[in-house]
Amino acid sequence: MAQAVTNVTALSSAAKTRLEERGRTASEIEVLASDTRRLDPALGTLMTRLADAVRRGDRDEIHGYADAVDPRAIAEVLTSKRSGIWGIFEVARNVLVFAPIAVTWFGLSRATDAYATELAAKPELTSKPFLLLWEQGFNGAPGVLTFSTVAIIDATLIALLILLSLMIHVRADVRDVATRTRALLKESEIRGLLGHATSLATSELPDTEADAILDEMAAEERRIYERAMEREQQLFDMEAAVGELRDAARTLARAAESIASRDEAKR
Repeated sequence: MAQAVTNVTALSSAAKTRLEERGRTASEIEVLASDTRRLDPALGTLMTRLADAVRRGDRDEIHGYADAVDPRAIAEVLTSKRSGIWGIFEVARNVLVFAPIAVTWFGLSRATDAYATELAAKPELTSKPFLLLWEQGFNGAPGVLTFSTVAIIDATLIALLILLSLMIHVRADVRDVATRTRALLKESEIRGLLGHATSLATSELPDTEADAILDEMAAEERRIYERAMEREQQLFDMEAAVGELRDAARTLARAAESIASRDEAKR
C-alpha cells in the first residue's frame, strides 16, 4: 500500500510539474510568435499554433509544428534590419552587371548599320579600317555612338559596378558581422526552445501507462476501503466484548458484596 501511495504521489507531482513547464514553454513561444508576426504573419501564425499545441500537451501537433518551423528563417526575420537604400544599391548592382554588354552591342549594331550604308554610298571607303570609320562617326551618321563614346560609357558602368559591389561587400563583411552574430545567437535560442517543446511532448506518459497507473490507484483505493471496514468491524466486536467484561465485573462485584454481607451477619 505504501508503494502504491508513493507512486500516486509521484505521478501527481510529476503531472503538476509537466503542466507548469508546458505553460512556461508555451508562453515563451507565444512571445516569439508575437515578435515574428509583425514581420512575417505566416511564421507568426505557425509559432502561435505550436504554442497552443504545447499548452494542450498534444504530442502529434507539437512534433508536426516543430518540424515545420525553420529557426534560421525566424532568426533572420527578427535580426535583419536592412534599410531601403541598401536594397536599392543591391538591385542596381545586379542590373548593372548586364549594362556594359547591352551598351556595347547596341553601339556595335548601330555602327554596323551605318558602316553598310556608308560603303553602299562610298565604295572607296573599304580600304579604311572599320574602327576608324566608327570612331569618325561614319561622317555624321544619325544615331551612331562613336567607339570612344561606347568605351567611355562601358568603363563608367563597370567602375560604378565595382564601386557598388565594394560598398555592399564592405558593409556585409564588416558592418553586418554583429547582425550575423545576433542571427546565429537567436537561431540557437529558437532551436533550444523547439527542442525543449519537443522533449516535453516526448516525456508525456503514454495512454497505456497512464491507464495502468489509474487502475492501480483504483485498486489501492478499494483495498484501503476494505481494510477500513475490517478495522471498523473489529472495533465494534471489541466494544461488545468490553461491554460483556464490564457486566461480568459488575456481577462479580455484587456477588462479592453479597458474600461479605453474609459473613458479617454470621459473626
